Amino acid sequence: MASRAAQIVRGTLGLADEGINGDLTDASVEGQADPFHENIVVREAAELPYGGEWKGKEGLRALMTKIQSLANLTVSDIDIFDVDEQNVITRQTATFKRDGADGTLTIPMVEVYRFENDQIVEIDVYYKDTKAMVDYLTP
Repeated sequence: MASRAAQIVRGTLGLADEGINGDLTDASVEGQADPFHENIVVREAAELPYGGEWKGKEGLRALMTKIQSLANLTVSDIDIFDVDEQNVITRQTATFKRDGADGTLTIPMVEVYRFENDQIVEIDVYYKDTKAMVDYLTP
């Protein structure tokens, strides 16, 4: 049986995208009104056009806005793995489509989630080929 943390991750994948135009707390999971901790930290590879540490829910919104300004991002083939009650790992495929680009970029990725009190406090994001991402996202 999946941990509570894994259930929250399953329910929230993709909800951060909706937070671009709305309030992240509007996206709820059964029994969990706000899956994102007020002081959440999201870490992206430094060399990416949106690399670095993004802090707080405002930082999460800013990160999603920055990604959307570069390309449309969709995820698929999502697998969720329990590490323990406070840690979850996801494996998924990210597909980027830049406006005006003929093709898309599809990259395997992993996200590592850390929880406190049933809220996501940290997300570390790892892509299989950040060089391909930089080349694609910076025309």
